[in-house]
Amino acid sequence: MKAPLTRTSYPWPTFHRVCCEGLGAVRPFSSRDFPDPYGWNFGSARAPSYWAYGRMRALLAETDALAVQPRRVLEVAAGDGALCAVLAAQGCQVTANDLCTETLGADLAHFSNADKICVLGGNLFKLDPEHTGRFDLVIACEVLEHVAHSVDFLRQLRRFLAPGGRALVTTPNGDFFRNKLPTWSQITDFQALESQQFKPDADGHLFLITPDEMAHLAAESGFAMERLSVWGSPFISGNIN
Repeated sequence: MKAPLTRTSYPWPTFHRVCCEGLGAVRPFSSRDFPDPYGWNFGSARAPSYWAYGRMRALLAETDALAVQPRRVLEVAAGDGALCAVLAAQGCQVTANDLCTETLGADLAHFSNADKICVLGGNLFKLDPEHTGRFDLVIACEVLEHVAHSVDFLRQLRRFLAPGGRALVTTPNGDFFRNKLPTWSQITDFQALESQQFKPDADGHLFLITPDEMAHLAAESGFAMERLSVWGSPFISGNIN
């Protein structure tokens, strides 16, 4: 049975606060003594704007992760480790995985609870849950569109889940009306994308995924989808320019 398509509730009071103060209002930084060139962590951003929209995206990931009350968490492609730090501050046992292990370690050093976060470097496909243990929640935010073989990736995520565990996967919406990339179902040769995968930021997007495609990928990967949500609007996010 297909999961209902819902719209995630915005944490408006917290959103207002981070628009005024930056994401440092909710992230446990030990100081402000490091570069913040775009003001994400310590600058202000008025909504609607792309900068405010990015802060909302981070807040919703935190909200959805904490809503399942996980004990042990694995975040794949953890980036700067900010989500891991927020979850660790709420009492979760957190493991952060990323291909760029040295960069992740340097970024985690900015957080007051860095010593509470386990760093697990390397390619997820080469890790073994028999060695890492299994987790109540596995997170992959904005990763799926960078990986050539989506089903293989999701199946690998499942291997790290404890019985009854959940996965939180976010990805840009392929139904966005200004999307210029093919969507997942329009790709005819996924193997040809392998040399381009794992690149960061929007330049590394191989394709985008529509909500219907996401439901299909989840089912093919063996997931029972609990909730499929869409959020944000180009008309209020500043991403229509």
